[in-house]
Parts: sequence; structure tokens; C-alpha cells
Amino acid sequence: MVRVGCLSVLAALGDCGDTSSRKYQVLIPKPQQHSSGESVFLFGPGEHHALSTAAKASDDETARIVQAQLSDRLPSVSESDYSSHLSVEFLHKLPQWSWQPMRERNETYGLFLSENKLVVDAQSSYALANAMATLYQLMEVKGIEQDIRIPYCPHEIVDSPAFPHRGLLVDTSRTFYSVQWLKDLIVQLGQFKLNVLHLHLTDTAAWSFAVESHPELAEHLSYRDIDGTAQTYSRSEIRDLVEFARLRGVSLVPEVDGPVHAPTLAAGKPLELTVGAGVDVTTDDYGAEPSVGTWNFSDPRVTGLLNDVFQQLEQDFSTAPFMHVGGDEPKAAAICAALTDEAMKADCTKECTGPGVGGSGSPYSAHCQPHPEKPTDATETYWFPEHLNSHIQGYFDAVVPKNAKMPVGAWSGVREDMAVNLPGKAKPVLQLWEFPAPGGKDGGLTEEDCERHDLLQSSATHPLSDGNGGFTDQGWLYLECGEGQNWISMSKDYWCSRAPWVAMYSVNITEHHAPAMQTKTCQNAFLGGEIAIWGEITGGNSMSLIFPRAVAWAERTWTNPPALSWSELSANRGSPPSQYWQDHLKDALHRLNTVVENFVLQGVQSARLQPKFCFDHPEYCDRYSEPFLPVDVTTVV
Repeated sequence: MVRVGCLSVLAALGDCGDTSSRKYQVLIPKPQQHSSGESVFLFGPGEHHALSTAAKASDDETARIVQAQLSDRLPSVSESDYSSHLSVEFLHKLPQWSWQPMRERNETYGLFLSENKLVVDAQSSYALANAMATLYQLMEVKGIEQDIRIPYCPHEIVDSPAFPHRGLLVDTSRTFYSVQWLKDLIVQLGQFKLNVLHLHLTDTAAWSFAVESHPELAEHLSYRDIDGTAQTYSRSEIRDLVEFARLRGVSLVPEVDGPVHAPTLAAGKPLELTVGAGVDVTTDDYGAEPSVGTWNFSDPRVTGLLNDVFQQLEQDFSTAPFMHVGGDEPKAAAICAALTDEAMKADCTKECTGPGVGGSGSPYSAHCQPHPEKPTDATETYWFPEHLNSHIQGYFDAVVPKNAKMPVGAWSGVREDMAVNLPGKAKPVLQLWEFPAPGGKDGGLTEEDCERHDLLQSSATHPLSDGNGGFTDQGWLYLECGEGQNWISMSKDYWCSRAPWVAMYSVNITEHHAPAMQTKTCQNAFLGGEIAIWGEITGGNSMSLIFPRAVAWAERTWTNPPALSWSELSANRGSPPSQYWQDHLKDALHRLNTVVENFVLQGVQSARLQPKFCFDHPEYCDRYSEPFLPVDVTTVV
């Protein structure tokens, strides 16, 4: 065993009172190229000092990232002899950070560690954050009897991501999270090379951030704590959070939703910004969930205010790859509520709402549903293509600043269902959230759409064969689905099933049954994807809903191991083929169980994938699972 930098326990761990830094070694996501040996390298205060000294000598950016991504996570060190034989070399001085499109951000890094040498090859802040995340994962910290160990040296790693966008969406409108909670989350995202935290900042429920030119938004629309303090993020807190994340390789994406999913309480005085809200219209005729609200896009005061909001977001969320403008789940009656033509508004409301709110139709009638164009054989008024789509287009044109440098992102329905051309000078982003079953809705995107947009996969479900020629929805990328009773209908199930880690890890994220999506153009359009945790039924349990499943997603989007089609999962149960278990899932599960044990050691909330017995004795659980897995692939045509 190589004994380099072997130091006393008290020197390595200070007063030994801090046990939250203890951890097992685990590499996840797997590096693209990795060779290792059989020696053990001891990383004590001398080695840590050598690393920090070399980082400071390189440049300030390197020093700050090494501190944030590695040093801050290691055990505290008391005064000690800093002598060491370790030579540390950073091959590149980092350039001053500047905004770049997501596809141009260089995250490739190299890492070489032997008994007396550490070489870091990173040409950008993103790459260095990834290198330090890997170096941290290589470490094993066992407590008061031993120094930090790095087994299986020497290590030589060359690594880069399969997808440039590897994200998590967190809903801060329906559930407000403290700045410290978000920082704790960012630390873990950066550790596993998840590089985007998408903040859904506003919705019908609340507005969660301060706008300098419009303080009335936070004043009247935010949640309040027991002392009456507004639960909002100030501009200084957001800027601090953005920089905190940047040093850990994570970019924050802001979303202000619209034209629907607007704050319900903004309808009344003194704001009078939204329409279609009120107890009498809080039904699914107007919105996908309570409460309902639509920005009054016919009022230039409203669209001008939102234009100011997006100007501030572009300034404050300076690392964002794009600004998200929402665009999801419009209902005809809600959009009609903002029209100025009173006769048209009355006709639309009558046809697209039911008797319960004074109408004589249904929001689910074909001619009231979003469509990009009117069917050629239709005789009745198709409200979206004939009247409403142009107003939705006008909303986005008005709220997106003309001089915005960042791209714009939106939910894919704005293009699929409403033929919106997203404004802006840069290529816009479409985020997919539905994976329709074969034989149903085609998805609506064309090869031309793929040429004009980048795509993000974040579908809540994927189809699963029911064994009888039909399909059911299986949970995929929504983390809170399946969590208990349906809060709207009071029935036993939530609207989608819980996303299993196996599907998140296994299923091909660029797959889609629509013919256009199989083309090379559409496949190349995928930037990556996001998993999501919405806020209706989450809160104190959110961290355990995110982890460790987010780590399985991290390996899917970084390493992109061989993937399964949803058609290769067994009918009814969705089990993967036994050979795929042997080749990929078994090892991934062992490493994910190690991740869970590290979370336990460090006091981070997480859910177990198996009993702890299976971490201690994996061979028993592996053998037990094998007979339950299908030998042959179930092919779905």
C-alpha cells in the first residue's frame, strides 16, 4: 500500500467532532474513460494544502472553484505540518467567465492522480467544477481512526458529458424553499454533475421573487410565514445563489409562466393584472388545477410589467442557458377571458365551459382544445387556431425583451398545439412534458421544428404495454407523482404514477414514437433533459423525493449508458430484461445504494432503493431479484 502524506488522525480531522464529512468512495456518473490501479493514496492536510496552494497560484477562479467544490466539503483541519510530496498542476489558467450557449460550454476534463502527482486538465470553470466533483467522489473518509483515503490509485480519467443540459426543475411557487435549502440542493447537484436547476418561480398560487421596479408583485402575491414575512427571494439573494451555483458547475434557469398559470390573486385590486380568476370560475373549465389565472394580455400595462420582469431575470440569472416563458396547459375559456371583443368572449365562454359555470358546452370539446390549425372538415369555430393562437403569439412577442441576448424556452405545447413562433435572436428551446401513447396524439413536432429549436426531454410518463394491445402511462421523469391521495378529487391516486429509478436510468431520453422525432435532425436537436418536482404535494419531503433518483438521472444524461426503449420493458410490470440488469442496472444499483449511505452519513434526506441489508450484502439481493426479471424482451409494435 502506498503511504503518501500519512498524517495523524487529529491533524486530518481537527477535533474529530465533525462526522458529516464521512463518506464511502463511489463514482457516479461513471466517467467516459477511467483506468485505475491497486494502491491507496492518503490525502491529508499536507496534500490538501498543496492542492489549495496550486489553485491559488493558478488564478482566482480556479481557487474559488476548488474551495467551493472540494475544500468546503472536506473535514475541518487544525493547525498542522503541511509537508507533502504531492505535486499539483493545473494545466490551464481559467479565462474570465462569460456567458455562452449551452452547446458551447466546455465541460470536458482530465484528472490524473498517482502517489506523488495530481494533474488537472480543465479549460473552463464548468470543466474544473466537474473535475473537483470527481476528485471528491474518489475520496473515502472513515472517521477518527484513518486519514482520507483514495483507493485504487493511480487514477487516470478523461471525461465529458453525453448531453449538455442535465437538469432538475423545482417549483418554488407552490412550495417555497429557503435559500439555504436551495444551496444544499445545489451542492448535491454539482457533486453528481447535474448542471441546471430550473426554478419555476411563478404560478397560479404565488409569486416567489422580488422585482425591483414592481415591488407590489412580491408584496401582494407571495406566501407569508407565521410572522408575516414575505417568502420571496430578493435580488441580492438570487445573485448570490446564481454565483454559488456557478462555482459548483450549476446554472439556474428562471421561469415565469404565462399566459395562463398566472397568479390568481393578481386579479383583484390593487394589482388587476390577471383575468379568469375567482371562486365562481375556479374549475377545470378554466384551468388545469386550482387556482386559475390568466395574464390580461390585452392590457399593455400588464405585458409591459412582464417585459420589465424578464429584463431583470436576464440580468440576475446571468448563467441561465435560456429564460423560460412557460406556455403550458391553456384552456379556451381562460384565454377568452382576456379578449376585448365582448361578443366573442361570450361565445367562447358559452361553448367552452359547462353548465356549472354558465356555459352550455365543455372545455374538452375538440373545437375548444388547442390546435395549431383548423381541421379541413370542421364547420364549427375552432377557437385556438381561428382566434386565440394569435393572441398567445402576441403575448410572447410583448413580454420577451427585444434586446434579450439569452434564448427563450417554453413548454413544447406552444409550438405543437398553438403554432407559436417563440421570439428572440437565439435558437429557442422546447421542453417536452408529454409522451403520448402510440396510436394517439402524434406529438405535433416536425423536422422543421427540430431545425429551429433545441429540445429538452422531461416527460412525466412513457407508454407501457398493458399486455392486451393497449397502453398505460408509466411514471418517468416527475418525482412527486404517485405520492399519496389525489389532492383535487380526493381519490386514491395522483394523476401519474411514481417515477421509478429504473425507468429514469434505462429509458432512452431521445425516443419518441412520432415519425419526425426519429430523424437525425430531431435526434440531434436534443440538448438533454430535466426531471421535475412540482410543489402541490411536496415540501419537507422534497429532498428525499429528489435523491437518490436524481443521481440515476445524472448517469443517464452524463454517461448515457446503453438505453432501453419503453417497448423493451415487460408488459404490465415494466421490468427490464434480465440481460440489461446483468450488464447495467446491477452495478448502477450497487453504486446508488452507496450514494444513499453517504447521504445517511452526511445527514442529507434521501429515500432508500433497497434495505440496508442489500448494501451490506448485495449478493443476496441480486440473486433474489434475478428470477423476477423477464428473459426475453417484450416487443411492442
